[in-house]
Amino acid sequence: MAELHTLSATTLKKMLDDGEVSSVEIVQALHARADEVEPRVGAFSHQLRRESLAAAEASDAERAKGDATGMLHGLPMTVKENIDTEGLASTLGMRSRENLPAPQDAVTVRVAKAEGALVLGKTNVPQSLLAPMETTNAIFGTTHNPWRHGHGPGGSSGGEGAAIASGTSLFGIGTDIGGSIRTPAAFCGIVGIKPTRNRWSNVGSNGVLAGQELVQSQVGPMARTTDDLILLMEALRSPAQAALDPAVPPLPLGDVRDIDATKLTVGFFEDDGWLTPAASVRRGVREAVRLLEDAGARVVRFEPQHVEEILFLYFRGLTADGTETLFEALDGESFIQPLRTLARMARMPKQARTGLAKALRLMGENRVPQLLEAMGEKRVKDFWSMAARRTALRREELGEWDRKGIDVLLCPSYATPAAPQGMSHDFTIGFVDLARFNLLDMPAGVVPITRVRPDEIHRSGIRDRVDKRAAQIEAESTGLPVGVQVVGRPWREDQVLATMRFLEERAREGEAFPVTPLDPR
Repeated sequence: MAELHTLSATTLKKMLDDGEVSSVEIVQALHARADEVEPRVGAFSHQLRRESLAAAEASDAERAKGDATGMLHGLPMTVKENIDTEGLASTLGMRSRENLPAPQDAVTVRVAKAEGALVLGKTNVPQSLLAPMETTNAIFGTTHNPWRHGHGPGGSSGGEGAAIASGTSLFGIGTDIGGSIRTPAAFCGIVGIKPTRNRWSNVGSNGVLAGQELVQSQVGPMARTTDDLILLMEALRSPAQAALDPAVPPLPLGDVRDIDATKLTVGFFEDDGWLTPAASVRRGVREAVRLLEDAGARVVRFEPQHVEEILFLYFRGLTADGTETLFEALDGESFIQPLRTLARMARMPKQARTGLAKALRLMGENRVPQLLEAMGEKRVKDFWSMAARRTALRREELGEWDRKGIDVLLCPSYATPAAPQGMSHDFTIGFVDLARFNLLDMPAGVVPITRVRPDEIHRSGIRDRVDKRAAQIEAESTGLPVGVQVVGRPWREDQVLATMRFLEERAREGEAFPVTPLDPR
């Protein structure tokens, strides 16, 4: 029999139900795997070994008495550090929150436990959750990508992505405000989905920008396989969460297995026209499109509109308070390196930012000046106008989908594969095609498709410092995972998951598919 840590949650669930394995054996196998790889990966902020083993023993005892009724009974899972688990502080990687233990579990954790799951531990995050490519903080240290030591696993659910990819977790719960589930999925070669806002409860999910609601974080699942994602989505169903959180509509998830992805109309783009993704990322989209088209799906090209406006509206919203809330939360703590550039830009007086933007344009730069001009404190009237524009953009996007008859959209995830640590501080805007669907509040997942080829590491057409940084990242990307983003209409997570499931099954047949778990490299 294969080692237990290599098996999917769906497979282990069947083995538990058939009496072929015990929950204690699964937990012990994951503990042993953590002993082996965690010193090199650093995915966990907390390993709850004693508690998880005791919960597994209780689970096995209940099963022996015929009381195993939950969909997740006896299955261990992990939880992102910013999601409350009773008695532990959700620090967000900030020292100012170290002594604030959570009084109770987050709603998602409560529902998971009610379905029989047990919490194996909590996973690492970048300081403040606002770093999209790296996961590091002064409390729990640095998380490494299992595919290449010294590369970032993505953020801010980077610990979750690294744990699942390295085989120390089966599946877990993350959050996503700008690709924070989808970037680690792409970088680590796993799957994850950001649901429509409030499909899953956000009660007990902590962020650093409380009150900023132009673009909002969303809790969602991460796993090694799409079938495991579906299991989590079905177990943590919206009606069960709605009973604990009135913000969640009691809307059942459609039966994913009844949806034939090849009968859907699939839109796609491989380049948004503003930031050209890596050759490997573009090929990943093309390969995913080909898999569906060859199976009979109707495929239509989609031209994303307002790419720059949506990206910089996102940044305008997140910095509308002049970053005062972020600085207050840090309470004097130094920024981690990936955040220093953005923090410095956001805190500059408006006149200084305007002057710097003008100087950079004279030097041939265009994208960084746009970012400078988007940042900084806004008036209330400006914020209201931004919210109105966001709503209008969402309606326009969905209207374009209606005109083309699109059910799901395939497009890039992050603009590059995973980056060496230390290279991400001036490449945050690489999340342009991810942040788009946070602002527009559309469900979006990432599924692995392939790995970077040696002939795909040389970027051409370099025109500014953004391209230069992308070129440096791509130059060290051979062999790293490449995922494709699958976007759906609001509340149609079932269609997104069905498409991801089809793509994963077909892509696994190829030699270049990024198989996990893997031994850290």
